[in-house]
Amino acid sequence: MGKRTRKSPQEKQRILEESKTLGLVETARKYEISYQALKNWQGIYAISGLEGLAAGAVKVSPELKRLQLENQRLKELVADKELELKIKNELLKKTSSNKLTGK
Repeated sequence: MGKRTRKSPQEKQRILEESKTLGLVETARKYEISYQALKNWQGIYAISGLEGLAAGAVKVSPELKRLQLENQRLKELVADKELELKIKNELLKKTSSNKLTGK
């Protein structure tokens, strides 16, 4: 690796956006950044947004981070359940309409 340079919050945001398509490992290689640094940026950005990516930004408490991660998992769970319910309702509508039409 060459000389280490600080990235601006905007650069970090752009790199994180690119990592969504390339993946963290490939993005880390491309920009010669450690995988762990990208994971840290990702967590900070999810919690504090662009302001959190600024150098010397205030660290997020572990409790807040844990609660935010738990909140994200719960949101995903609710979304999964809503999708499952929607699919069941669609199937129920199809079977009900088939019985009515005699199919």
